[in-house]
Amino acid sequence: MKNSILSIAFSLLCLVSFAQKGQGWAELSDMRMVMSQTFPPMLKNNDLAPAKQNAAELYEKAIALQNSTKPRAFRSTEMSEKFVVITSNAKVMKDLVASKASDEDIKNSLVELHGAFAEIAHHKKAGMGK
Repeated sequence: MKNSILSIAFSLLCLVSFAQKGQGWAELSDMRMVMSQTFPPMLKNNDLAPAKQNAAELYEKAIALQNSTKPRAFRSTEMSEKFVVITSNAKVMKDLVASKASDEDIKNSLVELHGAFAEIAHHKKAGMGK
């Protein structure tokens, strides 16, 4: 009986562990989704409407990403600095949009934000569990 209970407990522990790995990094996925709605229209058609519409949301997603529990590969000081840069770039873009800055300034800001985000999003370990 005691062995059965221990076996069941161990099995459940393994299931929970594997289930958490399968969930992925929600904050990265959320920001990637908004970025994918924002950057390609500017790149392909020089359309900044999505950038202007999504600027505040990108900033919110950047803050959530910076404050999230990150996979082990993203917990170093060097990586922490990259998250600060993403959040800072997102704030600059949000402020530019709010102040009705020129399209060129908003475009440059979006390019910088996308570049900083790509360093994290395209990292070989970005899709792994926590």
